[in-house]
Amino acid sequence: MTRVLSPLMTRLLAGGFLALVASTSALACNTPKDEWGGNDKAKHFAVSAALGAGATRLDPDPWVAFGLALAPGVAKEVYDSTRDCNRFSWRDLAWDAVGAAVGVHLGNWVLGPSSVSYVRSF
Repeated sequence: MTRVLSPLMTRLLAGGFLALVASTSALACNTPKDEWGGNDKAKHFAVSAALGAGATRLDPDPWVAFGLALAPGVAKEVYDSTRDCNRFSWRDLAWDAVGAAVGVHLGNWVLGPSSVSYVRSF
């Protein structure tokens, strides 16, 4: 009598195999460590801060502006995850989020309706 694997067990085995292949290909690429203070983190922060300040002009709601400023960072990390020898970086995304929040706050402060004023906060 033959025993058939359940669909759940088949998915788990396939997922484990794909994770093994992905981890060995990442090791073969010798990808650098993703440190919190890496050289690209300032770029993530600065671009997201500029987008956050600009997004306050598109929508006065700070949460919408934050989402608009963070969307390109999320898209970039998703794109990076599809490239060979690259990966999705939660640390890059964290710097994007901090930059977007700072940018939204600065945009509401510096670009207020009566020159220098603060429009609203989170």
